[in-house]
Amino acid sequence: MILSRVTANTGMALAIQEMLYGFIMELIFISAARFGILQYYDSVDLIILILGMNFTWGAIDSVLFYTIDLMNQRRMINYFSSDEDKSSVTEKMIDDFGGTPLSVIRPEDEAEICSVIITKPVADQEKLKSDRKKMRSSAFSCFIITILTVIPVVVPLLVIDDVTDALTAASVISSMIIFVVGWKTGTELGFSGWKAGLFLAALAWSITIIATFTGGRRIWRRLRRGPRKERHPAASHIWMRGCPVSRPFLCPSPCVSGALSPVSSF
Repeated sequence: MILSRVTANTGMALAIQEMLYGFIMELIFISAARFGILQYYDSVDLIILILGMNFTWGAIDSVLFYTIDLMNQRRMINYFSSDEDKSSVTEKMIDDFGGTPLSVIRPEDEAEICSVIITKPVADQEKLKSDRKKMRSSAFSCFIITILTVIPVVVPLLVIDDVTDALTAASVISSMIIFVVGWKTGTELGFSGWKAGLFLAALAWSITIIATFTGGRRIWRRLRRGPRKERHPAASHIWMRGCPVSRPFLCPSPCVSGALSPVSSF
């Protein structure tokens, strides 16, 4: 019920966009944590990080969308009071109708409709005020959609004790939701539901993997090299005892027993 009302305020395309934003950001953190690129102490750290990031991006989108809608409304109103030539104003108006039903009709018919629109009076202030209210509802709904995407990720982290298992469950649940959204959207648009669902899930994971390993590449390289001896007391102690390898925590000799492990280095 709530999700349907929120989606009605934004439209399906914008709702899918915000949903992908939210899930991709969360999956990036999940992947980074699972591959050891992201350092954390416990599941609470991950929850705070994910909530903070989604809240921030949801708020940014909400403010930007409302501001852009207001600017577009002002620009369109200026069309009717412009001193420019009517044909020039009509050309600008045609550009604004991109992505609407007018963009799929013949160019001459599109120009004719716009030339008729430019002769009509602007709506009264009550109508414009009502439109701005809808803009605020749409912007706030974008924020809500972004925040709602944290639920399938946060719940496993709260109820599953093992963080690795929780991250795996969060990945699976998020992927299933993305697939279902793609399947439903594809069906409504006349496409194959399975293909649309798989495409959307593959797109989300492709962006996630690329962002995970490019954004955290420097940290990943540092982790692969192993901890520096001056940064870990146990490593320095092992070096003083003459450990023969350059990566103390990979040393097979008894000198590293119980002193340092890959898990503790993260």
